Amino acid sequence: MIDETADIDANKLFIPALAPLYRALAPYSYAFIRILMGLVFLPSGIDKMFMGGYARIAEGNIKMLGLAYPYAWAWAVAAVEFFGAILIILGLFTRGAAFAMVVMLTVITFGVQARAGYLWASRGFEVGLLLELMFIAICFGGGGRFSLDRKIGREF
Repeated sequence: MIDETADIDANKLFIPALAPLYRALAPYSYAFIRILMGLVFLPSGIDKMFMGGYARIAEGNIKMLGLAYPYAWAWAVAAVEFFGAILIILGLFTRGAAFAMVVMLTVITFGVQARAGYLWASRGFEVGLLLELMFIAICFGGGGRFSLDRKIGREF
């Protein structure tokens, strides 16, 4: 096990007095990022699953992509965003849930948002790409030390 706190050298910090705080919080940083990534997608998943958002994306982006069975794809997106977010927050089946998010975000980023260019201000793909890269990192990192995957002793 890597000790994240061993790398914190107070002499190299701009504010050396913060070293104890960094040492105390460093072990939780990966879990914090993983949980926040799940929380970013949970509201969207709730909207699509329970508030009719699936119909909006079926009639909009999915039809624009030319995919057959747009409502089936919309429900798949809703399920990935809702259940995937919950699994990532819990750190359960983390790699699989993150991989599903990567696939979904690849289609959204390069199939929908890339048409508007790179800049987010013009509804471009920079934020989608950032989120996708974060989920790729979670695919490699798994659930981490504070996850249900670690608790059950298995990672998917």
